[in-house]
Amino acid sequence: MKIQIKQKGAAAIEFAIIFPIFFIIFYAVVTYGLIFAAQQTITLAAAEGARAAVRYQSGSNEVDRQNARIAAACDMSNQVLAWLMKTGSGQAGTSGSCATGTTKTVVTADNTLCSALNGVTCIKVLVTYDYDKAPLVPKLLGPLMSLPTPSLLQGQAVAQISLLD
Repeated sequence: MKIQIKQKGAAAIEFAIIFPIFFIIFYAVVTYGLIFAAQQTITLAAAEGARAAVRYQSGSNEVDRQNARIAAACDMSNQVLAWLMKTGSGQAGTSGSCATGTTKTVVTADNTLCSALNGVTCIKVLVTYDYDKAPLVPKLLGPLMSLPTPSLLQGQAVAQISLLD
């Protein structure tokens, strides 16, 4: 009988010691899992934007077609990034806009990327997400006890196109 009396409350003390450790491990798994998912989405958005730029765009001259390709790349990137923009910055991207909230898509047409090829231009799609401004999971106890997270998530893709179509 004396053994049972001395053990009263031992489980509560053990729980109080072990629970914070398990909670921090769970918090780290969730945080890094969402960062990984966001990075994969950003890379996919850049690739889909570059793929959209390759599709034929109508226009009366090369400049119009190039601008149409850039707009198509922005639109496609924003469509892929829709969940991230809603979750991270609290707003959805608008069609045709390359920079919305904490997510920024830069689409450039550059002849120097494909300078060795004649008549070919490269479209570069660079997607960035400012994780410091809009973390997907709030920091644990503010700056007192936070995990090391990246300040910027980034993905890019380059597509070769011929503007002589």
